[in-house]
Amino acid sequence: MLGIARFLAVVDGTRTSRFAHSAVVSFGIFSFVLAALFIVRQTDVKRLMAYSSVEHIGVQALGLGFGGVLGVAGTLYHMLNHSLNKSLMFFGSGNAMRAYGTKDISGIRSVLRTFPASGTLWLLGAVGIAGAPPFALFLSEFTILRAGMGGRYRWAAILFVVFLIVVFIGFLSHFRSMYFDEAAKPGERLSGLAWRALPMWLAFAPILIFGLWWPQHLWSVFARISSNLVGVAQ
Repeated sequence: MLGIARFLAVVDGTRTSRFAHSAVVSFGIFSFVLAALFIVRQTDVKRLMAYSSVEHIGVQALGLGFGGVLGVAGTLYHMLNHSLNKSLMFFGSGNAMRAYGTKDISGIRSVLRTFPASGTLWLLGAVGIAGAPPFALFLSEFTILRAGMGGRYRWAAILFVVFLIVVFIGFLSHFRSMYFDEAAKPGERLSGLAWRALPMWLAFAPILIFGLWWPQHLWSVFARISSNLVGVAQ
């Protein structure tokens, strides 16, 4: 995505600029459609996380395609937030697969009974990765949406909202079944849970903080980068 950002910076100001931005926006929407279809019908917990990443790459493509300081700064912030949130999700997936001995979503049930602390963090991470407030991805996605609604790609911004809702429902539906459906076979309680939860806390704390407060220093850095890429004054 950083390579695409630099490519767009090169073509901006040329006759191919509009076509390049439109192509990136279209690929972003395509990523959303693909991710939504696979997330809703997914049966494997690791693949669920992977197709969530496809969705968030689509978000980043939309931000770069929308352009402007808001679009590019929002995309850079989204890259940071997604790297933290998705790390939390894979840590939680690893705990679940180890406890239940399967990657199959249908075999993972009553998670909170098996590991309450890290299970709670995993669930909160799922809410965050689906784009709900007050977590960081909501703030970066909202910034990208503002960039889209203010330009010629309003149609894409509207589709962005629609597919965000689809992904939100589909993704959290899987977590509803993993957390609240009864287990046919109870999971194995894991030893050393405090150490297993530590990296999850290290990822969770910043995504909560960054969702409530976008540090001015980070905004200044991203805005400066954005200005250099899109060629506008801060």
